[in-house]
Amino acid sequence: MEDLDFNKATSYQEWLAIAKQIDVKQDRISWREQDESDIFHSQLLREHINTMREYRATKEGLKLIDVVQESLSRHSWELNSPEVYTQAHSGTKNIISEYFKEIEDSINYICDNQFSGITDNAKLKIFEEGNRIHGNTALMLSGGASFGIYHLGVVKALHEQNLLPRIIAGSSMGAIVAAAACSKTDQELRDYFANPKSIHRVAIKLNELTNIVNAGSIMDPTQLVEHIHNNVGNFTFKEAFQKTGRTLNISVSATRKRQRPRVLNHFNTPNLLIEQCVLASCAIPGIFPPVSLLQKNKAGEVIPYMESETWIDGSVHLDIPMQRIIRLNNVSRSIVSQANPHVIPFVKEEKKQGILPFVQDLISSTVQAPLLKFMDLGVDLSEKMPWLSIVDKARSMIDQEYSGDINIYYPMTLKSVSKIVSNPTQEEFEDYIRKGELATWPKIAFIRDQMHLNRVLEGCIQRLKNR
Repeated sequence: MEDLDFNKATSYQEWLAIAKQIDVKQDRISWREQDESDIFHSQLLREHINTMREYRATKEGLKLIDVVQESLSRHSWELNSPEVYTQAHSGTKNIISEYFKEIEDSINYICDNQFSGITDNAKLKIFEEGNRIHGNTALMLSGGASFGIYHLGVVKALHEQNLLPRIIAGSSMGAIVAAAACSKTDQELRDYFANPKSIHRVAIKLNELTNIVNAGSIMDPTQLVEHIHNNVGNFTFKEAFQKTGRTLNISVSATRKRQRPRVLNHFNTPNLLIEQCVLASCAIPGIFPPVSLLQKNKAGEVIPYMESETWIDGSVHLDIPMQRIIRLNNVSRSIVSQANPHVIPFVKEEKKQGILPFVQDLISSTVQAPLLKFMDLGVDLSEKMPWLSIVDKARSMIDQEYSGDINIYYPMTLKSVSKIVSNPTQEEFEDYIRKGELATWPKIAFIRDQMHLNRVLEGCIQRLKNR
């Protein structure tokens, strides 16, 4: 058999073809074909599939509604497990794919057919409530300096498969990519990725020595502003949402002590200029200066926002703002693209099982608790000794949550770390994007199934509203 190498794939279709060949070679296809599993109730799942088919065939709509609701409630948590997507490269068990297809057919049958005992308005309420309970999927893009370019490959891979979530969050470099994705229509995104040479990639420029002394920052912010403007454009959060339907979330940290970091979006700060918010989220202390935010007033004039406040890099205190995104956007599933080199060695990967990962987690937990307690002392002392404020930032970085339900990691090497703060060449830039795609393709099957029900319900809701 020819040499099978995922790195040779130039598209998801090519990657999937290689994955299927590897699964055949490693005898993983038989696992996919067997219903049995100790992760989910396979027998009950099969019963529900057969029952839904029977009720559709006999046109018993009310009974079908009951079994669909019962089935979703019973199996949703089990089928969210990453474990059922890590045994084979090409996908999960066939019974799970069969189940999701049957759920889709049953929901569409309920939506599109009339039967006694239920009106279209009652159906609409059921679907809207089901969609609310099921929740949304959010894509969260970490910081990572130059490595954040890798997020472009993640966005590209998801967009090409029609799987790019409408809720996207970003911190630092992740904020630039998130803002670019949320300010472009689907066609604009296709054009954007079709010609990578047209994408502005120069974000970093050393400050003049006098400016370093005066501003206290190593890098020239005007170059970063140019980079952000070319990739994002001039929009407020509200304007970008109205244009694309995507909800952009940017995390920033206040420079004043004891101020909580904030997540900015079109719900709570609709008139803020995205460019300035992204700039603030990239303002690593000492590297870029703090940023004052700007907003548009009712007359369309640009004016200061919270004039006395300045803001810095969101990833310092809130790299992955999980809980706030969940509350603001009714999110129940998260896809985290993590490109921070200091984070990746310590995050949990779905495939890690057995005694060694258990021991690693135990050691990490044992060390982390007393370390955070010790750092709390440094945070308290920083009130009297300002130079200890760095301890507060270090504590925030250690105590954050850096992973989600589905995690995509950048393939870090010692050689690549040396380029973390640099402008990539065109070849390096395109390599970052490609590696982002390669890291995302193995997660496509899992992501598609997790987002599937929302798509089906939303389609039915729209059809019912249009009647």
